[in-house]
Amino acid sequence: MKNIFSFKIYAAAFHVRQMIRFYLYCEKLKQTMYIYGKRKVDQIHQLPELLSILIDNLSHDEECLVVVEGSHAGQMKKILAGIRRRIDAGTAAVRPAY
Repeated sequence: MKNIFSFKIYAAAFHVRQMIRFYLYCEKLKQTMYIYGKRKVDQIHQLPELLSILIDNLSHDEECLVVVEGSHAGQMKKILAGIRRRIDAGTAAVRPAY
């Protein structure tokens, strides 16, 4: 059964390394990632595509939404929390979209 979770990325606190790590975990666990921004949705197929879409969206808007879909979405949420803990709380690039 597929599950989803989402989180926002803020331009003022965006960290490239953090998103690369997260993408690699998604890829390893075969999760589908979508970026919602600028009134359109992009499904991510490769790391360079993720980075270019994020940079493009965040250069025009203050935030965008990342949605992860797959059978390991709950595990991905825990992985994201672990990655966030490594970044100073004042500059964390992602915050849950509750």
